[in-house]
Amino acid sequence: MKYLIIDDIPVHIKLLAVALRRAEHQVETARNLDIGWDKFKHERNIGTPFDLVVLDLTLDRKTQACAEEQEIIRESLILRDLGDLPMSGQAMGLWLWRQRKGLQQRYCYMSYHRYLWIPRLDGEDPEFDESDHESRGRKIPERLLGLILEKSNLWPDNIAAVFQNAWQIWEDRKWLR
Repeated sequence: MKYLIIDDIPVHIKLLAVALRRAEHQVETARNLDIGWDKFKHERNIGTPFDLVVLDLTLDRKTQACAEEQEIIRESLILRDLGDLPMSGQAMGLWLWRQRKGLQQRYCYMSYHRYLWIPRLDGEDPEFDESDHESRGRKIPERLLGLILEKSNLWPDNIAAVFQNAWQIWEDRKWLR
């Protein structure tokens, strides 16, 4: 499989990228959304898109590519009294979700603070079909734990299976159809 991993602290993913390459997967890494966005576009343009884009949920650098989504995230964080938290990773994810059928692009998140994922940012088409109004964003539904990954649970000996599982969730849910 071919992965794009965007994380602003590359040392966090270095061992994982090495393990994936040893398992004969193709891995590109980017330390911010601008670099990741450029790699994403380049691979799509040459006809070799990524099988899975893995986004650090709490990236701290913004990009113009997802400006509308970043504003949605910012407003939601302010409403939760979390307005100073970096959440650009979810902005790109929300953009990918909105474009998923045209782009045919699977993605997932990883974070040491996955509880910061904000559900139902788009009431008409909630990300990962999350419509559980009871959770109020406080608890991630179990069915989404394979898409919102806890970084401390990612190890060289399990990373390929974890990413394969995230890819498979997209297949099983038929979100690209």
